[in-house]
Amino acid sequence: MQYQNLNVIDPNRETTQSSFSTYPSDNISNYTAFYTEFIGTAMLVLSIYAITDQRNRPAGPVGAAFAFCLMIMALGMAFGMNTGYAVNPARDFGPRLFTFCAGWGSKVFTTRNYYFWIPIVADLMGGVCGAGLYRLLVEIHHPPLPHQN
Repeated sequence: MQYQNLNVIDPNRETTQSSFSTYPSDNISNYTAFYTEFIGTAMLVLSIYAITDQRNRPAGPVGAAFAFCLMIMALGMAFGMNTGYAVNPARDFGPRLFTFCAGWGSKVFTTRNYYFWIPIVADLMGGVCGAGLYRLLVEIHHPPLPHQN
């Protein structure tokens, strides 16, 4: 579509790759990027469990949507400067695969010491940890439902 303009603006495909995928800031290490993604995703999943749990005080359809918007905004402000807060492997890996196929080459995977695996692994581990924390710290303390006696 705008391939000719892209060749004029960024002939070496170095600056426009970050328009599609998330990349860490230059001043943080991959270790920092890993735990940033891990904690951000764990907080996201834990918040989703808390907002949608019907045995808590339900937020209602409008309140839940507002709570989700506030949660995503807070996560973006907290973690966006470090890694762009992928918080979902599909948000990063799909566009990264597209940029690989569309001409950016293998550097989309090798940039920053092979950073590409961090938004995949850290997000999957963070999601499991966030769900587990909610189940461990909140859900097991709910009284049993009447039909479970």
